[in-house]
Amino acid sequence: MMLPYILKVLICSGVLYGYYALALKNSTLHQWNRVFLLLAPVISLVLPLIQFPFVQKGMMMKMLEVRAYTSTQVAAPGGTFNMVSFIYTLYIGVVIALLVRMVLSWRKLRLLVLQGEVQEDAGYTAIRHTGVLTPFSFFNRIFFHETLDEPVLRHELAHIRGYHTIDKLWMEALCAVCWLNPFFYLIKKELAMVHEFIADREAAADTKADYAKVLLQMTLQTKSLIGVSTFGQSPVKRRINMLLAHKTNYTFLKKIFIIPIAIVLLLIMGSQRPTMAVTNPTAMEEVFTFVEKPPTFMGGEKELVKYLSGTIHYPKEAQQANIGGTVFVQFIVGADGAIRDVKTVGKFLGHGLEEESIRVVNAMPKWMAGSQAGKQVSVLFYLPIRYQLES
Repeated sequence: MMLPYILKVLICSGVLYGYYALALKNSTLHQWNRVFLLLAPVISLVLPLIQFPFVQKGMMMKMLEVRAYTSTQVAAPGGTFNMVSFIYTLYIGVVIALLVRMVLSWRKLRLLVLQGEVQEDAGYTAIRHTGVLTPFSFFNRIFFHETLDEPVLRHELAHIRGYHTIDKLWMEALCAVCWLNPFFYLIKKELAMVHEFIADREAAADTKADYAKVLLQMTLQTKSLIGVSTFGQSPVKRRINMLLAHKTNYTFLKKIFIIPIAIVLLLIMGSQRPTMAVTNPTAMEEVFTFVEKPPTFMGGEKELVKYLSGTIHYPKEAQQANIGGTVFVQFIVGADGAIRDVKTVGKFLGHGLEEESIRVVNAMPKWMAGSQAGKQVSVLFYLPIRYQLES
């Protein structure tokens, strides 16, 4: 059920990163680029959730709930391992591992603070430590090896005043949670470069040539810790080119071009219907998941609920084990209204609940078939049946 949303997020983030790469990358619109790169992931996550009312009105997969009762009080439903649970567990496991990696990196910073020589100053804290190969900052702390040259200090202070650490931690956490999205990693990388462009511009002032020489001398030779802003952040060549670059032309056009892109994305995502025809491999026919006129049970939803309530028998095995929960039944309503290809999807409850759900749906009378473009078609349908034990 999450797959369509994940694909939409990938599309949105890919389009937004493409706009940045073509229109904004390597421009002198540093503050604008920073705001855009921070908002692009948020927009990518939110846009796929928007759906216009006229689309929701046409959705045919309306979930119905049917309850079965017994004289026995039910305990919490049990669970059984299945592939879906395994995939979710694997995904969450990777997220936890990445978040732990962040925590371990912060722990290293904490050790540098405890073991280093700390000196408080106006607006920042300087920490001298022999393990620091090149100066870097984290929030209002500046870490360095032996001496802190004036250009380096100005650079790191620019990071501190700009609250760049917050941006970095936000992107690290986002990439940990959405680790499947490669565009978020590209956005994180570009945001780090924009931070360096901003700090370089403030630190260089009117001595750009001399500052470029210092930058080359301080080029980072080892990996940096997560969330820090390092003076020698690679690639240095790109930073020097940006430092010496002239003001970007057509800045207004580059900025407003995102408006039609955002409107198109909104229209596409908001009007997206989660249905297209799929092929039934057994009968080699088109099976629709969304149609103009969905199939209906004879007499409508009220009669469907009445039929299920009067036909379902709570399995004795499930009653004895105090098992309850929702069984999702998937089936096809054929072009002739007949029910076929009945199976259950989602979490497996066991104790006869799935078998009883399949039996009841298989025994259904013919439905009124769905239609698309005036023609009766086969439609994929989902029906949740909730088993609940109540005294």
